[in-house]
Amino acid sequence: MATTLQKKKGRTPAKSAAPTTRADDNRAVRFLSVEFDGEPVQFTADDWINGTQVAERFGKRLRNWLRLAETKAYMRALAAAINSSDVSGLIRRQPGRAGYTLLHPKLAVALARWCDVEFAVWCDLQIDHILRGGVSLWCKATAERSDTTDREPLLTAAAAIVARHRLPFGPVYEALDLFVGVAHAREMTCEQVAQATEFGKRLLSGNATPEDFAAIERNRAQLGKATTQLPLIGGAA
Repeated sequence: MATTLQKKKGRTPAKSAAPTTRADDNRAVRFLSVEFDGEPVQFTADDWINGTQVAERFGKRLRNWLRLAETKAYMRALAAAINSSDVSGLIRRQPGRAGYTLLHPKLAVALARWCDVEFAVWCDLQIDHILRGGVSLWCKATAERSDTTDREPLLTAAAAIVARHRLPFGPVYEALDLFVGVAHAREMTCEQVAQATEFGKRLLSGNATPEDFAAIERNRAQLGKATTQLPLIGGAA
């Protein structure tokens, strides 16, 4: 399975053609490309899929799938299940001639079934792989300094930890920073963002290890930071 990293950016702004999309304007997105039958399928580091690319490779148009009554019903049910304010939170649209539409991970397989049965099975397994740690593939990208877009998966992980474990945001984000040995997230390389995001997923599920917290304390001492408690998820007392 071959993987590559790409960045895409829309050029000429255009109006959204569908009311269920949220425009991301000219924000660059880092993609992890995984091959299916010799052609790339693009995922983001937080598991969203490039729905435009997927539909086109099977000779279809994403907007036609989005207009289906079954799709609309599924999206409404999904939005309610994950406590999204509305279905617009399930889609991210990048306008322009080189534009594309990203779909929430939970929509990926539904789209894939509409395109091709074998692809749907592959897509289901691939998303499961990413969710179980496939973001480590993203570590292979570069050692370049991360930007705000690169760090979106880290922010998502931190917000999920805060919501599930009812912890203050500051100490949680500090733990993610310290895990990779930086004082501030903006100092992270892309590889460190991926490592911290993986740790964040372990924190979220309650599967963080003693070695994880030992790394935090080592880095905390090196940076001269005071100890902060994370009592509900196994942090230092």
